[in-house]
Amino acid sequence: MSKVNTPRIERSDSESAPDFSLNLIDEDLIRAESDDKLTLYLFFLILAAAIAGFLFGYDTAVVGVALPLIGNDLGHELTYSQQEIVTAGTTIGAIFGSAILGAMADKMGRKWCITIADAFFTVGAVLIASSYSLAQIIVGRIILGVGVGGAAVIAPMYITELAPTAVRGRCIGINALFIPVGQVVAAGIGAGVQNMQHGWRLLFALGVVPSIVQLGLMHWLPESPRVLLLRNRKEDARQVMRKVYKHAPDAQIEFKLRVAEEYVAATTKLQRQMTLSQRVQKIFSTKAYRRPIITVSGLQFFGQLCGFNALLYYAGTLFGLLGLSNPALGGLIPSGVNALFLVIGMSLVDRVGRRGLLVWAGPLMIAGLVWNIVAFYYMCQPTGGFLNTDFSYDKTHVGVVIGGIVLFTMGFGLTYSHLAWYQSEFLALEIRASGSAIATTTCWIANLVVSVSFLSELETLTPSGTYGLYLGFVVAGYIFVLFCYPESKGLSIDEIATVFHDGFGVRKSVEMRQAKDALRKKWSEENNGNIHDNAQKARDTAHLEFSSRPTRGFRDDIEEQS
Repeated sequence: MSKVNTPRIERSDSESAPDFSLNLIDEDLIRAESDDKLTLYLFFLILAAAIAGFLFGYDTAVVGVALPLIGNDLGHELTYSQQEIVTAGTTIGAIFGSAILGAMADKMGRKWCITIADAFFTVGAVLIASSYSLAQIIVGRIILGVGVGGAAVIAPMYITELAPTAVRGRCIGINALFIPVGQVVAAGIGAGVQNMQHGWRLLFALGVVPSIVQLGLMHWLPESPRVLLLRNRKEDARQVMRKVYKHAPDAQIEFKLRVAEEYVAATTKLQRQMTLSQRVQKIFSTKAYRRPIITVSGLQFFGQLCGFNALLYYAGTLFGLLGLSNPALGGLIPSGVNALFLVIGMSLVDRVGRRGLLVWAGPLMIAGLVWNIVAFYYMCQPTGGFLNTDFSYDKTHVGVVIGGIVLFTMGFGLTYSHLAWYQSEFLALEIRASGSAIATTTCWIANLVVSVSFLSELETLTPSGTYGLYLGFVVAGYIFVLFCYPESKGLSIDEIATVFHDGFGVRKSVEMRQAKDALRKKWSEENNGNIHDNAQKARDTAHLEFSSRPTRGFRDDIEEQS
């Protein structure tokens, strides 16, 4: 194995602490040198991994257009409560899938966890498509849900660890984009099989196709370099980095590898010297770990309780109540608008930033919900405030309601639809798998609340009251973002963890990005764009170091206990 000389910072013999001098300048340095690019190979890896996002979107949306088509195929018409149970089946399975596969992500690896999720997708879809009883379809939905939950937590984590800093937002956004694409495809096929006998079976059966495609592609997908380092497979990790960073010279690959090794050391010590209960206690008792978990879990929580998934899951039912002749076609409205504005949000995320999009586009959701509250109030006055399938509502009022849904979905597509899945980049490696599992499990628990309550809320709170409830959650979520969600744009995934050392890091992230921008400008002016010596760059960034960074503090604590 050839050895490449890697620049290092000289340390005195009296210093016994690990060398953290390069931790803050890993991938961002290479970005400043214009060597990190989105290669065809990396694009292939991201697309292959993002099929999990498509499956996630398809299998969560298909129920909304399939339920009205079941009719008496299961022996009787499904009641509202039975529809809610069938819908909730996937969410219940997803809670277990995200918790179990997320927790296993370090031990089994990102690649094999995605493979396991695909197996659950396939088995669940076959069971549902062949169902002749309510019990079988519920079991199938639960099994399918395990795959949905696993894919939701692992795919963005895998992409996060492969993507360069400069384009990481857009790379993660591809997985997020595939979610509404899957939703649009489900709604589109549902609209096309409205008059087909047993069309709902075809809808569920088609979910097997993308899962089998992804299973076939897994042979060409490498394991995450950080997982390979966890397994002491350094040469394999080096080879993956060389493929991903095709245009980077060997010295820069070694530099990246060294930074990754330092962070992997925290995870290995965590797993080697602590029991599971001790690790859990450590994570929740250490503020620098607890804060990012609260941040990403909070965004997932409010993203679910804003009410978009209620539109998605019960699109056919809701638009049928509104009097549309093809309710499944009406379901294309929220899924299509969401997909369109997610593309816009994804194109802006590395420029405007994650926090920037939430702050500036969040008010669209608030405006859309207020619009819906008023529109439903006036539309439902002839039926006592409730929706009545036997009443023909004024088409102008129906159009106004749909307009409010569109405005709300525009805001959702720009924000929560994809930003909630950037969770892995906020979590230090030693808590990335467990923290992602916690956040995604929070997502599905909140999702369960929405999926089992929406139709009941329409019958009890009235449509205006239901959207008033969602408005309260959206406003609370906006306040949460203002105080607890720092900007991650321009920071590498290993740098972001440091912003939570002092509070939730909203101000600290601004200071770090400003300091890095100033240094990039200084290097450019002093060297006329030439590559600057890595060791000199490390000395220049020494003032950015924190005396008690999360990873270093964690290691020191372990050493004190040993």
